Amino acid sequence: MSAVTRVTMVSYDDEPPLGGQGIVLRGLRTALSARGHIVDTVAGRGDHALRYPRVSGRAPLDFSLQLNRHPELIRRLCGDVVHASGGPGGVLLLRECGAPLVYTAHHTYRQAHGAGSLRRLLSPVEARSYRRASMVLAVSPSTAQAVHLLGVPRSRVEVLAPGVDGPLLAPPPRDPARLLFAGRWETEKGVLDAVTVMRAVLTGRSQASAAIAGSGRLESEVRRAVAGSPIEILGRVEETRLREEYARAALVLMPSLYEGLGLVALEAQASGALVVGYDVDGLRDAVPQTGLLVAPGDLAAAVAVCEALIDDPRRREELGTQAESRVRAQHSWAAVAVRLEQVYSAVVGG
Repeated sequence: MSAVTRVTMVSYDDEPPLGGQGIVLRGLRTALSARGHIVDTVAGRGDHALRYPRVSGRAPLDFSLQLNRHPELIRRLCGDVVHASGGPGGVLLLRECGAPLVYTAHHTYRQAHGAGSLRRLLSPVEARSYRRASMVLAVSPSTAQAVHLLGVPRSRVEVLAPGVDGPLLAPPPRDPARLLFAGRWETEKGVLDAVTVMRAVLTGRSQASAAIAGSGRLESEVRRAVAGSPIEILGRVEETRLREEYARAALVLMPSLYEGLGLVALEAQASGALVVGYDVDGLRDAVPQTGLLVAPGDLAAAVAVCEALIDDPRRREELGTQAESRVRAQHSWAAVAVRLEQVYSAVVGG
């Protein structure tokens, strides 16, 4: 174990299972605790949530405002290092935290919001936060490049992808013609595109099935889009159930407009499912197999990929086995914890 014994994790989201920051926070906390570290958590929602005033209409931003007005909320925990979750929906820390600061960058406002007003407002603040950090750990190469473009020297940016949980002890049998969407029901996650693809694939295929897990602002639109079809609405499901759904599915749809990495993609592939999605930064890093990602908005191409994989179960199974082996070899929480110890020791000693 490294000389660092106490870590203060700071994240708006501490609420798995649907939400990348919450899942990563839980994984880091568990892996570090298993190696003897004391991990304290300051969060905006979930089991370790603080109370804070809501003034902007955006809860993550209000949480960041509270931490910058009252940095003692972090300092009082006396961690050897402060490890914050950054990116849209993440934490913007501009005040001294009382210990060296490490950031995990899930993605950036530039990646998420393009030329929108939110990017113009918060991207400079995000850049200041990252530039204050002793080290920024990007979840993917594309996110590392985005962080560097914010003015963070390459010497203080490393790629450290998250881990995935071990396999289920008794996974359900896989349905070779089942499609799944799991994620927030938001425009950027492409949930309505997923419904369109599902309806097209299910047409004329009595053996095929589909389900949508999650929740979000587009709930009424999702329910209207699903109406009259055999698509199951699972809603928000607990973590074990979600992992079972990954294991049941043949294909997991990710028509996202952007991803920092795409944690759903890693979890799905770790369960042996294939990911069919849009060819965007982040997903390109998580799904290196050719032929599974299509141009954003090309629903016909997504349908064609899904139909070809369902109609060729041997190829689907071979690709699924390859994906599972790759993800499990490259994304171990235990290995992530060891690398974090090295980073923490370097920033504390530096």
